[in-house]
Amino acid sequence: MTATSTPRPDRSAAVKEKIRGVSQHLFARDGFDATGIRDIAAEAGVNPAIIIRHFGSKERLFVETLDAKTSWAHALEGPLDDLGKRLVRALMSGQGALHVFGATVRASGRSDVRAYLQASFAEKLVAPLAEMLDAPDAELRAHLFAAQVAGMMFALSVYDDEYLISAPAEAIVELYGDSLQRTATG
Repeated sequence: MTATSTPRPDRSAAVKEKIRGVSQHLFARDGFDATGIRDIAAEAGVNPAIIIRHFGSKERLFVETLDAKTSWAHALEGPLDDLGKRLVRALMSGQGALHVFGATVRASGRSDVRAYLQASFAEKLVAPLAEMLDAPDAELRAHLFAAQVAGMMFALSVYDDEYLISAPAEAIVELYGDSLQRTATG
């Protein structure tokens, strides 16, 4: 680069972001098994070898693209006394995150994807919740809370419980939120 030229944007970073965006959409829509590297490459407008060079494998790409959609921080912020309802409300409004969760569960037969799912719940939901709770059994409560959350997510995104999907969201928030709250705070 000469002293008079302007720096070029990092094309490599832009290409990686494009690949992540496309793969996130395709994995959530079609699932892990039905989405191929060539499908992602065609949609992103890149050579399949570029995907492997940047991410190493389809599994690694899958795990990396899901990470941004699985944060619980927004739902955990706020007073502890309405955590259950707040979290259920977030679940009921987060259809994108539910599709990502469903895709992750369906691909969890692969050891790195299963490890990602376990770590995601442990690091992003269980550990922060256990720190928030002021009880001698805080860790147990946090794990049970996460199990209940996973159950609701499973019903909405893996076996697509039509009754729950079409039920009034506020009724679910009230009933399931209270159940979660009892688990968390007694």
